[in-house]
Amino acid sequence: MITIVNCSTVYAGLPACDAVAAARADGYDAVEFWWPFDSATPAPGEVEAFCGLFGAGVELRAMNLWGGDMAAGERGVLHRQQLPERHFEAVGEIASATGLKRSNVLLGRSGTVTHQQRDRLAEIAQRLGEYGVTALVEPLSGMDDYPIRDPWAAAELAGKAGCAVLADFYHFAVNGVDVDAWLEDVEERRQPLPGHVQVADFPGRGAPGSASLPLPDSIARLRAAGYAGEIAGEWI
Repeated sequence: MITIVNCSTVYAGLPACDAVAAARADGYDAVEFWWPFDSATPAPGEVEAFCGLFGAGVELRAMNLWGGDMAAGERGVLHRQQLPERHFEAVGEIASATGLKRSNVLLGRSGTVTHQQRDRLAEIAQRLGEYGVTALVEPLSGMDDYPIRDPWAAAELAGKAGCAVLADFYHFAVNGVDVDAWLEDVEERRQPLPGHVQVADFPGRGAPGSASLPLPDSIARLRAAGYAGEIAGEWI
C-alpha cells in the first residue's frame, strides 16, 4: 500500500542525508519531505547539498513549502504575506535537479480562508506550475483556527486557486471527517480525485495497522476510483 515515505516524520530527528539513507535501507526508492531548510530562503549551497541526496537509488517525489515557524505553532504565512522570491527560486532549483512533482502549501492559521490567502495560493500554484510542480491544499487537524479542515473545503479552494487536494487520512480521522461519504463523492465524481495521499493510523499516528483505521479498504476504493498516485507514509 505504501509507495513512498515521509523522511521528516518517519525518520524525525535525523539529518536529511541520514533520513534518505534510512529510507533506502528500509526498501523505499522514493521519499517526501517537509520543508528541509531552516529558513524560507536557503543559500544556493544548501539547496545543492539537498539535491545531491537524490538520484542514487532514491527519488524526491513531494515536499512541503515553507510553513513559517512550525515549532512555534505556525502552519503557513499566507494570511499575512506571500512567500519570498528566493523561496520560489529554491523550489525551482530542487524541481529541476530532482524531478519534484508535488508541493503542499500551508495557508496560515487565519480561522477562515481570506481573499489574500486564495490569491497568494493561486500565485503559488502558477509559479510552481512553471517548474512542473503541482500545488496541494491539505486539511489539517489539531488547530481549530486552521481554515481548511475537510476535503470538501479543500477541493473548493483548490478549484479556485488551480491546485489539487492532499488527502491525509490521519487528519481526516482527527477532524471527524466522514471518509465513507467523501469516498462515495469521489467514486461518483462529485469530488475530484486527490492529487496526493498520505496515511498514518489513528489514534496515535503510528504506521498503518497499529490502530483502528481501515486504511487498506480506503486506499483500495481510491485506487478503484482511478487514483494512480503515491501513497505516502507519514507516521510518527
